[in-house]
Amino acid sequence: MSNVIVSKLMLKNLNVKLCSIEPPKALPKLDFSTAIILAGLPVETPKEIDRLERALSKISSDVKRGTGSIDLSSIPPTDYWLGVIWAIAGLEWDCGKQLARDWSRGCKNRFTADEFETDWSDYDRQHSNPIGIGSVYKLAAQLEPDKEILDVKTTKCSKHDADPISLLYSFSVSGSSQQMRLKMLNDVFVMEGTAILGQWTTIYAAPNTGKTLLTLWLLHEQIEAKVIEGSKVFYVNADDTYRGAVDKTELAERWGMHILLPHNNEFRAGDIVVLMEGLARADQAKGVVLVLDTLKKFTDLMDKRAASIFGITARGFISAGGTLICLAHTNKHKDVDGRGVYSGTSDVVDDSDCVYIVDKINSEGDDLSRVHTVEFVNKKARGDVSSTVAFRYTRSTGESYSNLLDSVQRIGSSDIEHLKRQADISKQLEEDDEIISAIRDCITAGIVTKSEIIKHVVEKTAATHNRVRGVIKHWTGEFYSQGHRWKCNVESHNAYQYSLLKESHPLNNR
Repeated sequence: MSNVIVSKLMLKNLNVKLCSIEPPKALPKLDFSTAIILAGLPVETPKEIDRLERALSKISSDVKRGTGSIDLSSIPPTDYWLGVIWAIAGLEWDCGKQLARDWSRGCKNRFTADEFETDWSDYDRQHSNPIGIGSVYKLAAQLEPDKEILDVKTTKCSKHDADPISLLYSFSVSGSSQQMRLKMLNDVFVMEGTAILGQWTTIYAAPNTGKTLLTLWLLHEQIEAKVIEGSKVFYVNADDTYRGAVDKTELAERWGMHILLPHNNEFRAGDIVVLMEGLARADQAKGVVLVLDTLKKFTDLMDKRAASIFGITARGFISAGGTLICLAHTNKHKDVDGRGVYSGTSDVVDDSDCVYIVDKINSEGDDLSRVHTVEFVNKKARGDVSSTVAFRYTRSTGESYSNLLDSVQRIGSSDIEHLKRQADISKQLEEDDEIISAIRDCITAGIVTKSEIIKHVVEKTAATHNRVRGVIKHWTGEFYSQGHRWKCNVESHNAYQYSLLKESHPLNNR
């Protein structure tokens, strides 16, 4: 639940002015879970949502409307439709209405969508004895025995029996600052410059950009430097071939970190959210680094509800001292600056502490060996992370993954700016290629004055005079490496004559 629980505990006749309220003399300190149970409001977590969905799957919605109660004494129970709807409404979960609506759709012949809306709105939050969700779980277990649904801590207290001001005081952390400071993690980098211990970092990149490679390289760098403990790093590899999984597992064994593979050792990708919740609840999250590759295997990034629920669990894990690194894909379309754009709803970006977009800015070489340069650009930060970080790696045909990792190099800002300029030059050369070729043919054939060149190129390419004139001017200069393809000499009577530059490097041949 995203809102403070006590904001929902409203008593009808609380005739006490807040300014006159004093703390109870012997106030029992309640932990969060106990307070929630006392209030009769289970927390909206993936585990609790899954439990309710499981219970509803065992209950037929094709029954009579009833009066809003569930009579468990009748065998089999009947007339409970409204009781189930109102029990879910009483949870006050963000997803409660949708769960109830989905369940109710199983009885289309009895109830319309309008009737559902009316009955849902008729739930009385101030009822003296409201129906609780426990009745739904008991009904499910009675219809189809299931120990996991029924085996939970219960209490006869409802939220109307609780003393709201006592709950409010019990939620306060004032007086606990010393213990909280002891639990606070130092600002150390799990991945140098990009991911801080105790934060949730999400890295977006297009497929085959190198996000997995660079994430592993950065983790290994910090493990080797003894900044982080390899034994507390758990890399969940859910998006790889079997060969790739084996290669990465062998490296992890060398580094002392852990690899988790779905369908191995009875592990499932869906277990992660439960594990994060369990680590936080058991106070075992501190220092644990979870890397999820890729995030779409653990939640539906296109579904706001699913992404939001994942965010609630992730935030609980982070608050308990855990570190989360998620790898995700950008979509197919670039922004106006040609940069990648994250895929899915904004929920993950909103909930993450730090977000990077990774783009490939240069690629040189041939089919046997290519040098790739990529840049991490920060889009959101909570901490002293770098605004940009860049790397270069060489991918060769038939090489081992270990050699690929060894080829990774961190490059400086001046190098990256040079590479960006070169990339811009290459892009513009490609756009002007037809006209450039025609101009070079003219110069080679002895047509060297500007007016004659323009005349012949316009006839050959159907480009406009202004377009050809602009290309001539743009690529005139002395330095082939800067994109210049010819130089201009001023002859007698101010006549402009052009001559070709020699190619300085075969990669720059146009």
